Amino acid sequence: MSSVANKLHLNLTIWRTLTACIAAFMVYVLMIWFPIPEVLGLFVRYNLVLVTLIALPLIYLTYRIKGILGIFAGLSLTLLLFGLPLSGLWQSGASEPFIIGGLLPFSDAASYYSDALRVVEGYRFSAFSARRPLFPALLTVLLAITGQNLVVSIAILGAIIAAICYLAAREMQRSLGTFCASVFLFILFLFYRRIAGTTMTENLGLPLGVAAFTILWSAARRKYLWQTAVGLLLLTLALNARAGTFFILPALLLWCGFAFRGNRLFSIPAVVICTLFVAIGFGLNMLVFNLVADPGGMVFSNFSYTLYGVVAGGKGWMQILIDHPELAKLDDVSRSAQTYALVLEAWKGNPFNIFIGAFKNWFDYLMPRGAGAFGFIRGIEAVSWANYAVRIVLSIFAGWGLVIAWKQRKKEPYSLMLWAAAGIFLSVPFVPPNDSNQMRVYAATVTFLLAFSTIGLKSILGFVTKHQKIDFQIQESKPGVAIIFGLTLATATIVGVLLVKVIAKPQDLVPVECPTGETQMLVRFTSGSMVKIGVEPISQQFSVPLNSFVEIYEGYPEMHAALVQAVGEGAVLARPLDLLSMRYPLLVINDDDFNNSSGVYALCAVSFEDEELTRRGWMEVQSLMKIQ
Repeated sequence: MSSVANKLHLNLTIWRTLTACIAAFMVYVLMIWFPIPEVLGLFVRYNLVLVTLIALPLIYLTYRIKGILGIFAGLSLTLLLFGLPLSGLWQSGASEPFIIGGLLPFSDAASYYSDALRVVEGYRFSAFSARRPLFPALLTVLLAITGQNLVVSIAILGAIIAAICYLAAREMQRSLGTFCASVFLFILFLFYRRIAGTTMTENLGLPLGVAAFTILWSAARRKYLWQTAVGLLLLTLALNARAGTFFILPALLLWCGFAFRGNRLFSIPAVVICTLFVAIGFGLNMLVFNLVADPGGMVFSNFSYTLYGVVAGGKGWMQILIDHPELAKLDDVSRSAQTYALVLEAWKGNPFNIFIGAFKNWFDYLMPRGAGAFGFIRGIEAVSWANYAVRIVLSIFAGWGLVIAWKQRKKEPYSLMLWAAAGIFLSVPFVPPNDSNQMRVYAATVTFLLAFSTIGLKSILGFVTKHQKIDFQIQESKPGVAIIFGLTLATATIVGVLLVKVIAKPQDLVPVECPTGETQMLVRFTSGSMVKIGVEPISQQFSVPLNSFVEIYEGYPEMHAALVQAVGEGAVLARPLDLLSMRYPLLVINDDDFNNSSGVYALCAVSFEDEELTRRGWMEVQSLMKIQ
């Protein structure tokens, strides 16, 4: 009877946990659905000091709650925290380097978005997304499921990232205590909040990297080889999704040989097993590339530009186009091949420059500046004492955490962390911090850095509370949900995009003739893919206030100033895929008869007279007609 009672109790606990999780996600949906004052969302997105003073105590108090209520409260607060930057972006229509009007993808983000639309429409990724096909694959799946609704797709991405960060924080809580876990989660949030709302590859590299870290941390504690292999598989996929510190992989493979050696000096079988899983990760990336991407593309083709910058003395990835502007006329693959040849020439001409570049990048990484390891820490001002203060404190914690890990290197997970740190450090010369744009390039492995800060914080707290009663006890690791979550995300990305590619077929559409001087297009407008400038809500889209759209922006000031002059109250902005040219123009629609309903439209558009708008791809729609 006791066995039956235990089984019933376990089933009841599982159902209660699922109910609490579903309820927490409903809270997230309600927050996204109902309008929250833009000032609150923007405050959480851009502020640093006050957000820290408010959010950290709330996280700590919430994560101290035990049982089912604690799961609901902790997950709800995490989802709300990660969702508020999205809400502020959408309510205000703020523009950032990768977002226009709070929604429309810009720069590299636009290429990933348009390539996802291409596959949904039955075509292949362009050579651009062929560099890193995994994130556009996930975006393809989300757009296919949501009917190409960009708002809902981005909201799902946000929920995915928040959920895996919650699981990682709970694992850290079992190892290091509630306060350290709260700090760990909050710093993860600070990294995420500036990519929230974008369609950049960090939106897959980060969650896969967090899942991999959680699994590896637990596997090291429990000495589980197969769990380690799964963690390395997900870490490999994370690095393929958002290319970064690849040398962490061979470093962790060496760690496997020592960690699972038993009575031997080194375990070759353990290394072989883990190497196989790493190879599978690279193989899955190539599978998506071969079946979905443009066959004329090349995986990681832009690494050649970074490598040239290193051998040129650490001058950045743009140096190749400064030294050889003629390469700008070549296609991506040809340019990459020519760049590799020029890398060899540059190295032969001055072989010591590579060391200068490496030391320059290490120096940048270790400094508490915007290009440093904690460069993603920033408030409303790009440069302020608060930014530097927080970066310095976290750097001190991380440095002390490294010392603590070295002192306890014969224990796990400290040995794991030291090998990971070595891999990251050796990668820094080839992942220049100055090119990383607030450390976005480190998304797949940033969790390891934050863990060092947390370890250092735990040690310092130990000094403070040395003579006080401490009720914290290290708890048993519970990685099961993180394993399921990570593998499900990876499977949905890879299998999902292959299914979409098989099912989706190009449609036969007939364009409408346009007057001379106008460009004809066939585009699909869908729910949640357009922005209306004005306070009047529009069906199935969202509106942004004209004053917020005008006042809140970051980056591209010349384009923004020209755009403000070109649009007014009632204008609709869109970034659809042109099914004729496979381009992705930025459209301004001032037609009062346009009702924003979903469907395929034939339209005629002209370029703006302003050179800046034309250069950035903006066009004004002169006429449009729904044909499907």
